[in-house]
Amino acid sequence: MAKDSINLRGSKMRVDVAFTADEVQYKDKQNRIGVVIDVLRATSSAIMALKNGCSSFIPITTIEGARELAEKFEPGRVLLGGAKRGVKVQGFDLGNSPNDYTEEIVKGKDIIFTSSNGTKAMHELKSAREVLIASFLNVSAVCEELLSLNRDILIACSGDFGVFSLGDAVCAGMIVDGLSEGLSGGLENSDAAAVTQMLCAVHKGDIRGMLLRSEWGQHLIGLGLGKDIDTCAAIDSAPIVPRFKDGVIRAR
Repeated sequence: MAKDSINLRGSKMRVDVAFTADEVQYKDKQNRIGVVIDVLRATSSAIMALKNGCSSFIPITTIEGARELAEKFEPGRVLLGGAKRGVKVQGFDLGNSPNDYTEEIVKGKDIIFTSSNGTKAMHELKSAREVLIASFLNVSAVCEELLSLNRDILIACSGDFGVFSLGDAVCAGMIVDGLSEGLSGGLENSDAAAVTQMLCAVHKGDIRGMLLRSEWGQHLIGLGLGKDIDTCAAIDSAPIVPRFKDGVIRAR
């Protein structure tokens, strides 16, 4: 994934993976670069919104908190987005579909967003040195950024309501693969990071098919949101690296 191998510090870069948002609290975040993944669909929606020119993307963990924050903005400046269990929140402007966040809708807007899993993982990582937002849409750009930052890494898969998500884990494995290819000295992987590489090796040839067959992919299809899977499976279609800092996600 990375174009050229590079020489880094003498010790190996250490990479760990949390498989759910809840698991992040038990992981070492000190001086690590955090990477949040919620392929279906929170991080994919955030990346798409920022690619299409929104001013900021503000993740909030509750519907009530999102509504309260929106009241503090000037009328017409903010959009409320998000979903719970895949379904758009009643009264919100947008759902949790990356296809909702088109340039004509989001350019110049501040988006306040809540979701079932991804926003929780973002806030669980707040104490990391930096927090990057990742999905299949920007996986190569994230790998290149992590190589340039040259720090130990914690990848946080958001999971689905406290349980393992195949799509998130495969995306994490793709990042671990990219780092391995880009480092002359290799990585020091946790057992969890090693498992994600194994999963990536099995599924990287058919990301769309893997997402379609996954439990949450089947849930979205049942809701009539199967088109979202095509968008979320489009590798490197949005090569930006958003950062979550001081409660706000912005593209840099």
